Amino acid sequence: MFVATEDGRLYVQSAGSGEPLLLIHGWPLDHRVFGPQLETLAEHFRVLAYDRRGFGRSTAPPGLDRELDDIDRILDAAGAPSAHLLGMSQGGRIALRYAATRPQRTRSLILQGAAVDGLPTEGDDDVPVAEYAELVRAGRVDEVRARWLAHPMMQLGPGNEAAARLLTEILEDYDGTDLQHLAPGGYGFDKDVLASIAAHGIPTLVLTGGRETAARKRHAHVIAERIPNAVEITLEQSGHMSNLTEPARYNSSVIAFCRGIGERG
Repeated sequence: MFVATEDGRLYVQSAGSGEPLLLIHGWPLDHRVFGPQLETLAEHFRVLAYDRRGFGRSTAPPGLDRELDDIDRILDAAGAPSAHLLGMSQGGRIALRYAATRPQRTRSLILQGAAVDGLPTEGDDDVPVAEYAELVRAGRVDEVRARWLAHPMMQLGPGNEAAARLLTEILEDYDGTDLQHLAPGGYGFDKDVLASIAAHGIPTLVLTGGRETAARKRHAHVIAERIPNAVEITLEQSGHMSNLTEPARYNSSVIAFCRGIGERG
């Protein structure tokens, strides 16, 4: 289905029934990156996987500052007062922001390689956004795609050829729109998201690849330390894209976590 915004539409794929579970993809991907999750999770939840503004089949122009309102619109269209939020990478950053500002609509948080506002993202997880933006403006988006596929966070390891093909397929459709008009400070957010989430007692699951970048591992550990009763699970054979490389354990961890919340009331 498509959900209308004030400036375009958001593509949303809905499957299954039960408690809503919203899947928020990372940069510069789209809902297809959750292919190994959709069918399995839809056996237990009403899964809502969408293309964020500026990506995939969504026509709403990019803008991180509008993405929290987009989630409100998707949940409203689905008739869902609240949902479990699963955020990958930059999608995890958005999920954290949403939970911090809309705790009443957040049943739980599941975070995969999330970037946390206020913590440095440098070293092996550094994304040279300014360089990528210049390449896009110069009409060299193919170079951006190639460089991102070679980035440490996109490495899948041997035996993951199908997942590698999926990432390549998704990246082939990335047009760089979000970088064409990137404003300085466009990633900024002035709220201490972890303090707010901790204060509201939002149940949180952190899924960390054993081969995740050192910087994102630090983010994961800080999340687990600062949010009371947060659960961190390490998927030892995975890097940043653990949902693609260990989908069976990833899916079972999400299902067990969300079920446990329901059982606790």
